[in-house]
Amino acid sequence: MSEAPSRAASRRGRTLKLYLVDGSPSGVITAELGISSVRAAVASRTALPDLIRREEAGRTGIYLLVGPDPDLPGRQLVYVGEGDQVKTRLAAHDGDESKEFFTRAVLVVSKDENLTKAHGRYLESRVIAAIRNAGRAKLVNGTEPPFKGLPEPEIADMERVLDEIEILLPVLGFDVLRPAGQEAGTTSRGDEVAGTVAPVTSATDALFTFTEAGTDAKAREASDEFVVLAGSRAKRQEVPSCGEGLKRRRAQLIADGVLVPDGDGKFLRFTADTAFDSPSGAAGTVYGGNVSGNRYWKHATTGQSYGDWRKRRIGEGGGA
Repeated sequence: MSEAPSRAASRRGRTLKLYLVDGSPSGVITAELGISSVRAAVASRTALPDLIRREEAGRTGIYLLVGPDPDLPGRQLVYVGEGDQVKTRLAAHDGDESKEFFTRAVLVVSKDENLTKAHGRYLESRVIAAIRNAGRAKLVNGTEPPFKGLPEPEIADMERVLDEIEILLPVLGFDVLRPAGQEAGTTSRGDEVAGTVAPVTSATDALFTFTEAGTDAKAREASDEFVVLAGSRAKRQEVPSCGEGLKRRRAQLIADGVLVPDGDGKFLRFTADTAFDSPSGAAGTVYGGNVSGNRYWKHATTGQSYGDWRKRRIGEGGGA
């Protein structure tokens, strides 16, 4: 029996076409994958009038409004919508006080104008579900039931469109659909619908442990992130020198139910795989205070520190 290709070996290149409408990276930008059925257009809020005047904005499609979350630095607020003419909705939101948070907008429409209102509602529902599942951003939308008003063949078509959206959005700076540790475009549809998306891992992925002060955490590098795995144990009590940003991050994870009391109350348990920008960010959350991830995360097999392991990989040209 032949072995399945590794994750790295199975990746295929994609062509991305970006067009700076006015020649400036701060103006409207359109994007599409090589042979693709959809086109995205993105603009800052100040350039929103230019986006609304674009021909794409007169089509049926979906859109995302994104801005910083004032309650948690580094997290984004997101509103997802759809419309027969996206420009009408965008213009209304620009004057809506409840939408003052957004600083950027992106719309996605069909290049051949084949999207209908029903298609837009289906995509809107699926994107909202994906954002909730990913947990990377806070949704401003209220609770909305899944939209099921499409026949099976059209659902299959829209899932292919969603594949393209999942690749386009992160490239444009809207990385809000991807679950912790997953690469864009690799979501398992069946698992996502069930709310149990597993991170994409390989048998050769290195596992790291953190065991300071009674903690027991496990983590992996996945895609461009450092992911603490579900079931990991973190300290409940923060050290006196714990920074305010770290305190807010831990408090938000507790509020979101990602960190819950474990055992005798001295520890917290991760209920879901949780992505961090760096090993130190992950280590600080587990330890309850600023600590070097390079030093204290240890390779589960060799006991080597994460920092030394990285140096070896770089010295070997990135080999396993």
